[in-house]
Amino acid sequence: MIFPILILALVLRLISLNQSLWLDEATTAYVASHFNFGEIITRFAPSDFHPPLYYLVIRAWSLVFGTSEIALRMPSVIFGVLTIWVVYKIGKSKLAALLAATSGLLIYYSQEARMYSLVTLLVSYLVYWFMKKKWFLFSIFLLLVGMTDYPALLIIPVFWILAEKDWKKLAISHLPLAFSYFFWWPVFLRQLSSGLSVGASWSALLGETNFKNVALIPVKFILGRISFDNKNVYALIVIIACVIFGYLLFRSIKNLKLFWAWLIIPIILAALIGFKISIFSYFRLIFVLPAFYILVAQGISNLKKPWVYLFACCVLGVNLLGSSAYLLVPKFHREDWRGLVNFVESQKKDKSITLFVADSNMEAYRYYAPNAKIAGPEALKAGYDQIWLMCYVKDIFDPNDTLKSKVESLKYQKVGKYDFNGVVVWKYTE
Repeated sequence: MIFPILILALVLRLISLNQSLWLDEATTAYVASHFNFGEIITRFAPSDFHPPLYYLVIRAWSLVFGTSEIALRMPSVIFGVLTIWVVYKIGKSKLAALLAATSGLLIYYSQEARMYSLVTLLVSYLVYWFMKKKWFLFSIFLLLVGMTDYPALLIIPVFWILAEKDWKKLAISHLPLAFSYFFWWPVFLRQLSSGLSVGASWSALLGETNFKNVALIPVKFILGRISFDNKNVYALIVIIACVIFGYLLFRSIKNLKLFWAWLIIPIILAALIGFKISIFSYFRLIFVLPAFYILVAQGISNLKKPWVYLFACCVLGVNLLGSSAYLLVPKFHREDWRGLVNFVESQKKDKSITLFVADSNMEAYRYYAPNAKIAGPEALKAGYDQIWLMCYVKDIFDPNDTLKSKVESLKYQKVGKYDFNGVVVWKYTE
């Protein structure tokens, strides 16, 4: 039965669900609580880099369940568990479902208040309806994919390559997407223009095509978002895991054209686009992970019986290593804005302020302290008892430490540096 695997998937996705929001999730919370449905489309979306569907879903959800950390993340949990069900239906394999259920990367993004869990579910269903030749449902899910995340549309060439005699029905199924994009196109062009205008530092962060980002795809797909302080140990684990998974993929190479195309073609296209537009990052390609696990499971099934259990245990062990490390070790959790805000606000005096190097990085702080005294660099002046200088992504917004230099030129003394899982703040006093 698939039911125990779905229960396992749900349980794993509920562990540590209440960890601190990070900046992008705080943006989701802000949109859900400060914009109505129309404003999400007309005011917020033009300045964002994504289609609006996920934000509309979260807005509707938040009106009922609120915007706590758990409430914001529960839709992604639900989408993640449903994805396991679709993997089972597509691959006709409980092992594939089990591997997807325990995947460290799928678990991570099933716990994030962003669109990646939703788009993975939608693409999985899209493949399912393509296999079943249910063209009306295929057209609906193609529209939903296109209004959730742009990179996921790189799945479309897969269907054209494999449609064979159904290309007319496939073409007609694109009409709802084409119709919606006829109206959405001006917004998309504004978003694209913003994406092309980002600086080199932003491009590197967002996902340009380079050797590192190429190498990260198999590593993160297999191990999830973890690493080890001992880089030699980490490298050894990566090599062993990649050899095991690579061998199993090789064993599945016959008669699975759809799944291989699903896995490879979007990655290749994203890499090519990534030379111009910064979209090439493993988490933006998470929608191909179901194909990855279906192929790995098929590779295991193609082995002779004594080896089936050994390799199944090895792959499951790698999955559990990655997922348990993420779930149980706090340093692998998200940025700890909650801990930082609680600490800083408890230490502040009456004449204190928290300064950011850019106004666009304040959502997470505002989420945890709506009435806190925070500001951008324009608020710097003499006379504060304390200045708490946020160093978040300063390499991008303030690479020359201009704000830090201005603070110190006003005779403030740096008396402390505090790191909350990647969110760093410096404390200055007069």
